[in-house]
Amino acid sequence: MVHELAAQLRSEKGTRPMRRLRATGQVPAVLYAGGKEALSISVEERTMKRIVHSGSHVVILKMSDKDRQALIKDVQYDALGEAILHADFNELREGQKVRVNVPVAIKGVPKGHADGGVLNHALHHIVVECLPTAIPDKIVLDVEPLTMGQAIHVSELPLPEGVTTITKGTEVVAACIEPRKEEAAATPAEGAPLEPEVIAEKKVEPAEGAADDKKGGGGEKKADAKKPEGKK
Repeated sequence: MVHELAAQLRSEKGTRPMRRLRATGQVPAVLYAGGKEALSISVEERTMKRIVHSGSHVVILKMSDKDRQALIKDVQYDALGEAILHADFNELREGQKVRVNVPVAIKGVPKGHADGGVLNHALHHIVVECLPTAIPDKIVLDVEPLTMGQAIHVSELPLPEGVTTITKGTEVVAACIEPRKEEAAATPAEGAPLEPEVIAEKKVEPAEGAADDKKGGGGEKKADAKKPEGKK
């Protein structure tokens, strides 16, 4: 579906004029046309957001002199990814084909799931070429026929009429694969300790005659401290 987007020519440039423009709910943009001078324009941010979020790639720019069909080339957001700061458009000629990224959606559960298989969705987008009016919102792939070890390639995707793929046909889009087996923990050799041996910290005995207590100034030797009573 091609959406309409109101656009106005703008003459002011620079940081301050752009800030004032955004404050009014407009987004500064540039319209490029092959071999022609690029046009500085502005578009409504709210409508632009809605079009981008819908997944559309082509718009009809409603301008004062005439309507122009254009491809959304680039959209720049603020640091939070919410407000649109700038947009670029490429004007399209009548009958001109475009190349765009289209998402690949998965539906169904592979037959191989009953045998313990796991679905691997390897490719989430493909590049297609077609007329602007034929751009699909998404390509839906039914993975139910997949058995264990089978894969579906780009060349096997169900494409609408007039749409061809630019992405290599040999690339795998989805496959039913065996789940990864956890590697068994390595077992210690027979007779080897199960846990690392802990070596106790070596204690340093005080030299003979050294003081046991720094505060005392001179302590008794251990041998004299344990003299049995009654013996002299």
